[in-house]
Amino acid sequence: MSNIDELIQIFNQNKDKRICVLGTTCTGKSTLLDEIKIGKDMDKEIFPLLTDKEKEYVCRTPWTEVIGNKMDELVRSKLTVEPGVPMFGTVVLKCDLIVYLHINDDLLYERTNSRGVNYWDAKNMQKKIEKEIEFSNIRTIYVEVENSKKYIKG
Repeated sequence: MSNIDELIQIFNQNKDKRICVLGTTCTGKSTLLDEIKIGKDMDKEIFPLLTDKEKEYVCRTPWTEVIGNKMDELVRSKLTVEPGVPMFGTVVLKCDLIVYLHINDDLLYERTNSRGVNYWDAKNMQKKIEKEIEFSNIRTIYVEVENSKKYIKG
């Protein structure tokens, strides 16, 4: 079953739930959202609400946990998840169900390299997300990210 089919099935079975779809950068969240057309992109929702100074701070590299914590704080203070409208992003919000898009190291390396993204920034973000999921005590469904030709361009 493809990731798209898996997500559609999960969403259909949990229409009454507030769902966060989480994954580090380059896991294909935006691509999946574009294909499925169910849900919201956390980045598209939060960035218009941030000041230029806040945007500059949270987009700095290298990514650090301190930067991640600031982004978490900003997102949690400004966004909410609605039942039936999954939120795709990197921050654990108040929700009933988390769908975690896990990507293996080799595929993450391939995707970050092809997009000019720092692998260690993505890996450190992944570790932080996994830790937050663990401490959230929110029911979580793990979906293994597959390599899709639709994602890799060129």
